[in-house]
Amino acid sequence: MKILIITGKQAYQKVKNAVKKYNFIDVHKTNISIAAFLTPNMIINEIKLLEKEKNIRLSEIYDFVLVTGLIRHDLKKVEEETGIKCYKSTREASDIPLLIDNLKDITLSTRDYADDQIIKFVKQKSEEEIKKAEEKPLNSKGNVNIKIGALKVGDDYPMRVLGEIVHTPWLSDKELEEKITYYLNSGADMIDLGMVSNEDHSKDLKRIVGIARDITDKPISVDTLNTEELIEAINLGVDMVLSVDGGNAEELIPYLKEGDTVAVVLPTNYRINYVPETIEGKIKSLEGNVNKLIENDIKVVGDPILEPINNSGCNFTESVIACKMFKEKNNIPMFFGIGNVTELFDVDSNGAHALLTAIGSEIGANILFTPEASSKCKFSIKELKIATKMMFLAKKRNSLPKDVGFDLINYKDKKFDELTTHENYKDVPVIMAKENERQILDEGSFKIELDRKNKLIVVIYFDRRKNPKYIIKGKTPKEIYETAIRYNLIKKIDHASYLGKELQKAEIALKIGKKYNQDFELFYNEFWK
Repeated sequence: MKILIITGKQAYQKVKNAVKKYNFIDVHKTNISIAAFLTPNMIINEIKLLEKEKNIRLSEIYDFVLVTGLIRHDLKKVEEETGIKCYKSTREASDIPLLIDNLKDITLSTRDYADDQIIKFVKQKSEEEIKKAEEKPLNSKGNVNIKIGALKVGDDYPMRVLGEIVHTPWLSDKELEEKITYYLNSGADMIDLGMVSNEDHSKDLKRIVGIARDITDKPISVDTLNTEELIEAINLGVDMVLSVDGGNAEELIPYLKEGDTVAVVLPTNYRINYVPETIEGKIKSLEGNVNKLIENDIKVVGDPILEPINNSGCNFTESVIACKMFKEKNNIPMFFGIGNVTELFDVDSNGAHALLTAIGSEIGANILFTPEASSKCKFSIKELKIATKMMFLAKKRNSLPKDVGFDLINYKDKKFDELTTHENYKDVPVIMAKENERQILDEGSFKIELDRKNKLIVVIYFDRRKNPKYIIKGKTPKEIYETAIRYNLIKKIDHASYLGKELQKAEIALKIGKKYNQDFELFYNEFWK
């Protein structure tokens, strides 16, 4: 096989360096500065010039041509005119080796960039690897691998994400249905129905559990320390209860023995207000509570309790050590309450969840628990689900959690290869931008809002007298501003520019879960100044 890569002046050296280990690849530098400016006609001309220079058709030398850069045109015309196949390469020169190494599994395209296929291919391979592990028969190895409902949980399987819906008795049926559906779509492996502290809603549990069972066959747990609620949940056959401790274990054991409900066990005794504050205290108390249930052939998950950062008594680091030591000494699945940390930490959840999942993986956690109670923790379940895949693959392959097919790089860039050309134009006058002192109003005005439930941008058009005349709904700014233009709702170019700016902000806010208020900055805090 022999390949020709065509690129521009700026990227030429990067491309050469990227493919230097391949003796079957040649790189041709065009007279265009940036490869993205290449058109099919330009590529055809370059090929014809090369053929004239070599006095041979390129199709007799090369199997195909790859063109680098963000070319927006379909390259099908190149083959039609020259007889040699011509495809789009990757967006980044550094990704070309990944393309070359996986060519046999990738279908090159004249229209789509190859890295879209590469990402899809790597991810597909990783998904297949996870699926194969999921199909592994349950080998109890003592009690470390168990079934919660139909879900296999333990050291041989990926960590499971348990999403808690807080204060379920206060939700309407519709609100509860929507929350469960959202959690499932986010990737939750199990649904936890959180009750209300210091209230008894045991009579509501049949309705609440029934709603959950109607929506999903994934494991359902009930989260409460109210003994009556726990007994009712066990009688209803929920898959797991949170939580059993030294204060309620004796009352719950007879009910747990009768069914197949798994018990999450704490090191506490809330009946006498006992909460261990040392590593040794956590482990000793938890082992005592766990053993009471194991002696009665009840399936258990140990929860040493992951503490918040800078917690009084046992702090976060000490609680991680306690988790690690407990798992090393006890052959049972372990609970890891990540929400205890991220919900009580003023930081974006994305990276925090990745790191906490990595810690959980290293110390042997099996269930990652989180609500999405605060705005800053929106997307927690989705973030944790992706992180569990990353860590499972890294652990299985004995590799770093890097380039495994999944990532949580959502707000920055893994590779920052931004092209700039303005410094090349030495003799072009520079105009320093400033706003106009006077603004002349258009005939109408726009109010922009978000419909987060349906993932739409909503624009209300008002006439000069502030009467609403139209509501435009769309998924992208382009859909909306082109509709506004088509309906002749914009007369002034500066108003059109303003609308485009605000629509782009609205789209970003909708995607990343940020608050959108028209005319105000999205990124407004001190960090961005």
